[in-house]
Amino acid sequence: MLNLTKQQESNIKGLLSNQLDPKEFSSVQFWINQCFNLPSLNEQKMCAFNQILFGFGIESVEGEWQNSYWCNILFTYVSMGFSDLPTIIHHRDKGFIVDSVENLVMKSNRRARGQNKSPRQVQIK
Repeated sequence: MLNLTKQQESNIKGLLSNQLDPKEFSSVQFWINQCFNLPSLNEQKMCAFNQILFGFGIESVEGEWQNSYWCNILFTYVSMGFSDLPTIIHHRDKGFIVDSVENLVMKSNRRARGQNKSPRQVQIK
């Protein structure tokens, strides 16, 4: 579980319920000002979550190729410095969840083996 202050919890709940616009966060504003194309709402939320949690940036984990939109990105997450720490994750199938990267990678590898697919390793970038 994340160890959050009341303000952090309020901001996260506000973003998840669409009651708080991610553009209200300075890191999101800074990023948007550098972009030609506006980042998606989920990307903006992940950037805001990174600011709220004092994370080390947004990283991704590759899985099997799905389609031309998602390509092979299984999920993105706020890097907390160690893969065993809980964090906010945006999973392509599950949406926003709280888990550790290490735990989710192990679950993903088990699921792939259980579906009689080749046991392809999920890589952390």
